[in-house]
Amino acid sequence: MGARLNYSGFVIAGVGFFLTRFTVTLAIGDPVRFYLAGVVPLLLGLGLAAFGVAVTVANVDPSLVRTTAVWCVIGAGSMLVLVVLTLLGSTDGALNLAAIRSQTALSNFLIGGSVGGTLTGLYASRNRRQRDELRQQTNRLWVLNRLLRHEILNAVTIIRGYATLDREGTDYGERIEEYSATIEQTIEEVKHLTRTAGAEEVPIGAVDLGTHLASSVESIRDAFPDAEISVEAPEEDLSVRANERLGQVFTPLIENAVVHATQEVPSVDVRVTTTVATVRVSITDEGPGLPERQRRLLETGEIEEFDDPTTGFDLNLVRLLVENYGGRIETDVAAGSTVAVVLQRAGDSETSVEASRTRLSGVRPATPHLVVTLAASVLAGIPYGVAAEQLGGSVSAIGVFYGVNNPVVGWLTHEFHSAVFGFAFAGIVSLAPARYRNHLPAYVAIGIGWALTLWTLAAGFVAPIWLNLLGIAVPVPSFSNVLLVSHLAWGISLGVLTALGYEYVTPRLARHHS
Repeated sequence: MGARLNYSGFVIAGVGFFLTRFTVTLAIGDPVRFYLAGVVPLLLGLGLAAFGVAVTVANVDPSLVRTTAVWCVIGAGSMLVLVVLTLLGSTDGALNLAAIRSQTALSNFLIGGSVGGTLTGLYASRNRRQRDELRQQTNRLWVLNRLLRHEILNAVTIIRGYATLDREGTDYGERIEEYSATIEQTIEEVKHLTRTAGAEEVPIGAVDLGTHLASSVESIRDAFPDAEISVEAPEEDLSVRANERLGQVFTPLIENAVVHATQEVPSVDVRVTTTVATVRVSITDEGPGLPERQRRLLETGEIEEFDDPTTGFDLNLVRLLVENYGGRIETDVAAGSTVAVVLQRAGDSETSVEASRTRLSGVRPATPHLVVTLAASVLAGIPYGVAAEQLGGSVSAIGVFYGVNNPVVGWLTHEFHSAVFGFAFAGIVSLAPARYRNHLPAYVAIGIGWALTLWTLAAGFVAPIWLNLLGIAVPVPSFSNVLLVSHLAWGISLGVLTALGYEYVTPRLARHHS
C-alpha cells in the first residue's frame, strides 16, 4: 500500500495543517475582522491540507506531486522571508521572535504564500507535461519519417529492380512478396504512429503479459534456433496495462540481445519480477553492452541523428509503446546488457474513468472518484453534527483544537476532518476484493468499520492527548457514547453516499474529465 502513495503530498498537507493552527487566534469580538482575517485563511489552509491528502492517494503522476510540494514550500518560505525582512525594517533591526509568534497575520501571509506556491507548482507541472507530450509527438514524427524513407522507399526500389528482370527460373516472385510484406507491416506501424500522435486515443487495458512474452520468446527461438533463451517468471497470471502490441516491446529487445551476443552460442536470460504495483521484465545478455545513444533512446526517448539506420527503428517503437502504456525502461551495462521494461499492473493501477465502481482499485483513485469522495465526505459530516447536537454534544467544540470555541470554526474544521478521513476511506474501499466493490452493503460495512476505528484511535486517544497539550485536562483514553453514535452516523452516510456517487455521478464526471 505504501508503495502506491505519493509521499510528497504529505508535505503539502503538513504545511497547510500546521499553518491553520494560528489563523483563528484573533479576538472574535469584531465579526468582520474575525471572518476576513480568521475564517478565510482557515478555509485556505484546511483546503490546502485536504488537497495534500487527496494528491497523496490520487492516480496522478508522482512528479506532479513532488513539483507542487516543492513550490508549496518555496511559496511559504519566500513569504516568511519577506515578512521577517519587513519586521526588521520596521523595528530598526531588532527582531522580537515573541512578537512574531504573536502576530496571527504571519501565518495568514504564509498560508497565502503556500497556496500561491502550490498553484505555481501545478502550473509548472502542467507545462512540463505539455512539453513531454510535444517531445513524444516529435519523436513519433521522426520515426515516421525514418520508416517512410528507409523502409518503404528502399523496398519499393528493390521491387522495381526485380520487376524489370527476367523472372523465369528465379525466386524473384518470393523476393517481391517478401518486400511487399515489409511495406504492409510498415504501413501498420505508420497507422499506429499517426493514431498515437493525433487526437485518436489508443485503447489501453488489461493484457496478459505471460502470453505476449511467451509468443515473443518462441518467435526468437524459431528465428535463432542455436540461441539459449531462459525465462524465469512467477506462475501467477500477470495482467498489465497495455494493448495487443505488447509483444512488439519484447521481441526486438530479445532479438537485439541475441544478435549482439559475443559468444558462439548466444545466451539470453529473461526474468519477470513483480511488486504490488508493477511488473518488471529484465532481458540480460553477455554482449558488449548497449551504446550510449541507444541507452538514452530507451530511457529518455532522446533521438539523435534520426537518419542514422544503425540506431534501429525497433528501439524507437519500443520506447514509444512503453510510453503509451505509462511504463518506463531502465538499462544497465555493468555486465553485458540488461534492459528492464517496467509496466503497471492492471489490477493495482487501473482506476481510470469508467462507469463501474469496480474500476476503483489500488490506493490511487482517479480524479472523478476523488471529487465524488469529497462531496460524499462533506455531506456525511452533516449527520455526524446533527447526531452530536441531538445527543448533547457540540460540533463547535471541535474548534477548540484550533484555538477558538466557535460554531463557524467548529463546523469548518469538522468538515475538513471528514474530507481527510473520507479520502482515506476511498483508499480502503479500493483495497477490498473486486467481488465486494460493486455492492452497497460492502461500502456501508467498510464505512462502519472505518468509523469505529476513528472513534477508537482519533477520538479515544489522539483528541484527548491533543487537548492535554493545549492545557485542557481530559482523561486518556476517553471513549464517549455520543461520539460513538456520531461516528457511526458518519460512517454509514459516507458508505451510502460514496457507493451511489460512484455508480451514478462518477461516469458523468469521467466523460467530462476525459
